[in-house]
Amino acid sequence: MNPVLRLLIVMVCSAWSTITSAQLDVRVVEADGITPVPYAHIQYRALKESMTRLVVSGADGRCSIPVSTEHISGGVAMSVSFVGYATLHDTLRSASPTVFTLKRDAAALREFVVTGQYAPGTVEGAVQKLRVIDGQRLQRMAAQNLGDALRDQLNLRLSQDNVLGSSVSMQGLGGENVKVLIDGVPVTGRQNGNVDLSQIDLSGIERIELVEGPLSVSYGTNALAGTINLITKKSGQAPATVRASAYAEHIGRLNTTLGVTRRWGRSEAVITGGRNLFLGWDPRQSGLPAMRAQVADTNRFQQWKPREQFFARANYRWISDRWSFGWKGEGLHDRIIDRGRPRAPYNESAFDAEYLTTRLDNALFAEGRFTKGRRLNALAAHNRYARTRNTWLRDLTTLGEELSQADGSQDTTRFTLTNLRTSFSSAPDSARMHYELGIDLNHETGSGERIDGERSIGDYAAFASAEWRPHDALTIRPGVRYAYNTLYAAPLIPSLNARWRLADRFTLRASYAEGFRAPSLKELHLYFVDVNHDITGNPDLRAERSRSASAGLSYRHAKDRVVYTSELNGFHNSVRDLITLAQRDGSSFTYANIGRLHTVGGSMGAGWDNGHWMVSLGAAITLRADDLEGDDLGEWKNTPEFRGSITRQWMRHGWSASLFWKLQGEQPSYSVGLDGSVQRGSIEAFHLADATITKQLWAKRLSLSAGCKDLFDVRNLNATLSSGVHDAGTGNVAMTTGRTFFVRIELELKRKQA
Repeated sequence: MNPVLRLLIVMVCSAWSTITSAQLDVRVVEADGITPVPYAHIQYRALKESMTRLVVSGADGRCSIPVSTEHISGGVAMSVSFVGYATLHDTLRSASPTVFTLKRDAAALREFVVTGQYAPGTVEGAVQKLRVIDGQRLQRMAAQNLGDALRDQLNLRLSQDNVLGSSVSMQGLGGENVKVLIDGVPVTGRQNGNVDLSQIDLSGIERIELVEGPLSVSYGTNALAGTINLITKKSGQAPATVRASAYAEHIGRLNTTLGVTRRWGRSEAVITGGRNLFLGWDPRQSGLPAMRAQVADTNRFQQWKPREQFFARANYRWISDRWSFGWKGEGLHDRIIDRGRPRAPYNESAFDAEYLTTRLDNALFAEGRFTKGRRLNALAAHNRYARTRNTWLRDLTTLGEELSQADGSQDTTRFTLTNLRTSFSSAPDSARMHYELGIDLNHETGSGERIDGERSIGDYAAFASAEWRPHDALTIRPGVRYAYNTLYAAPLIPSLNARWRLADRFTLRASYAEGFRAPSLKELHLYFVDVNHDITGNPDLRAERSRSASAGLSYRHAKDRVVYTSELNGFHNSVRDLITLAQRDGSSFTYANIGRLHTVGGSMGAGWDNGHWMVSLGAAITLRADDLEGDDLGEWKNTPEFRGSITRQWMRHGWSASLFWKLQGEQPSYSVGLDGSVQRGSIEAFHLADATITKQLWAKRLSLSAGCKDLFDVRNLNATLSSGVHDAGTGNVAMTTGRTFFVRIELELKRKQA
C-alpha cells in the first residue's frame, strides 16, 4: 500500500476514535485541595441516557470515566460521595481533567466509626480491627433486633433461651465478656450473665460497630472478648422526615414502627417508637396462627413463648460551630407469657407465669471541638431495669386464677447503672503524637428477693492512651487503665495496638491487651429457685483476668468499577478463673470459676463489590482448651465457621435481592457434675440461611420486601449436656423457630429543603 495512503488512513481512524470516545480523568480531594479521598464513589449518567454507572476512585483519589465525546457534549451528571463528606453533584460538559473537592459534613460525621477512637474516623484509619454493620445491610437482612443483625458474623455465636432471651459469645468467650453499648452507654440488666439481644430493637439504629478483642482500657469490665456499640440516628439531611414500617412473619409475628426526624436552626431531633408482637409458636403448630380463643388443653404450652414489646427512643441535639449538646431517652416494656402444661392426673389446672421487663435509660452528652484537633467528650447516664415474675395457678375449667404461694414464684428484681464518662483528646491532623485522657465512673445497684436484699458494686477508673506516628505509614498506640473496684482489687490494665500501612492496598494491625472482669451482682448473690429453675450465685467467685494478642492483614483495592477486599486475622485469648453458669445436677445451676481457658483462632475473608453485585465469603476456626483435668491444658476442641453473602442490585429498576448463609460448627459447653466437678459438653453444628428481595417504588419513598429466614429449617440442636436452664435434661437446645416467611413494608416521606 502506498505509504501516503496508509498514513492518511491512520490519521482518519485516529481522528474518528478521538471523536467517538474519551476518558474523563477525575481526582477527588478534601477541602485543602491536596489530601486525596480514597475509594470515593462516583456515580455518573449521560443526560441523554437513563442508566447510571458507578466508578470507585483509587487510594490516590484518582479514576478515569469512560464516556463518548457525544455524551460529554450533551452533559454527564456526576454524584461524588464518601462517608463523612457532603455529597457533591455536578454536570460535566468538557473532557478536561476535573478535581472534585469534598467538604466534611457535620451531619454525615455519624457515618464514621467512633468506638474506641479519639475522633470520628474511617474504618480503614482505625488502629483496632473494626467491623461495621451499616443501615443498608440491616435493611437487606430484614434484621429486627440485635440478635438478627449478628447471626451471620464470623467469630460470633448466638444462643437462645425462650424466657431469658438470646445471647452472644465472641472469640470463644461467653456473653458475660462482651460489652454491649448504645451510643457508648453500657446496657444493664443481664439475664443469665448475658444481655438479651432480642430486647434491643433496631428501629432508630443507624449502624452497629464491632471490635473484637479486649477494649478494657477504654470500657473496663465486661470488655474482654469484644465490644458491640449501637449508634442511633441523630437526624437526616432533610428538614423533616416521617418513616413508618410494618413487618410480619407467617408464624404470628407483627412488628410496627414509626419514626420522625426534624431539623430546625441548630437543633435536630429524632423520635422512634413501635410495638413488636409475637403470638408464640410450637413445633407441633402448623399453618397460620389462630387468632381466636383456644381450648385449654395440652396445646396451650408453646416452646417459643408469646411476647409483646412496646419501645420508644428519643434523641435531641443542639449543634454549634464548636459545641454540641444532646439528650437521649429510651424506654422498653417487654412481656412474656409462659403457659404451663395441664397438671396430672386430671389436667384441670396449670401454672402460668408472666415475665415483665421494663427499661428506662437516660443520657446527657456534650462534645467540644477546639483548634488543633482537640476534643472534649462527656456523657452522664442513668439506666433503670426491672424484671418482674408472677406465677398463677390457673383453673382450666373455669379459667379462674390465683397467685401461686410457692417459694420463688413471685419476684421483682431491679438494677440501676449510673455512668459518668469524660475524655479529652488531642489529635491534630499533621501531628506525630495524639493522646487521650479520661475517667470512667460506674456504680451499679441490684435489689430484689433473688438478690438477697440490696447490693451494689462500683468501678471508678482513669485511662490514658497515646498514638505515636514515627512514620506516615505506622501508628503505635499504647494505653493503660487504673480502676478502683469496691469489691475486687483491680489490676493495672495495659494495651498496645499498632497499625502499619504496608502499601496503598495493604494494612497490617497487631495488638496486645489485658483484661479484667469483676463478677456481676447476679453471679455473686442470685438466688432463683422455683418449680422450673434452680440457680444460685457464688459469693466466693474470683475475678476473671485475661491476656489477648491478635494480628490481621487487610487488603483493599479499587480498580475501574470494582472494589476488592480481603483479610486474614488471628487471635489468642488466655483467661484465668473464667466464670460460667454451670449445671450442678439435674436442673440445678450455679456460677463457678472453671480455671484457665485458652482460645486460639483465625479467620479469612474476601469481598467483591461493583455497585451492582456484592459478594463476600469467609471462614474461621476457634480452638478452646482448659485445665479441668489437671495442671496441664486438655485436648483442644475446635469450632469451624463458614459464611457467605451475595447481593444483586438493579438500581435503575429499584430491585435488590440478598442471600446470607452461615455454617456454625460444633460448640463446646460446660456443666457441673454431681460431685461438684466441672465437665465438658458440646452442641451440634448447624446451618443458617436467609433470603430477601426488595422493590423500591414512588421515587424510593416506598419499599416492599419479602423473604425467608432459616432456609434449612433449623429448630432444636442436639447437646451432650444441656446449655440452658430451661432445657435441663432434654438433650437439645432451642435455636430458631424454623423456616419462616416474612413481608415488610416501609414508607418514608421527606420535606425538601426550602
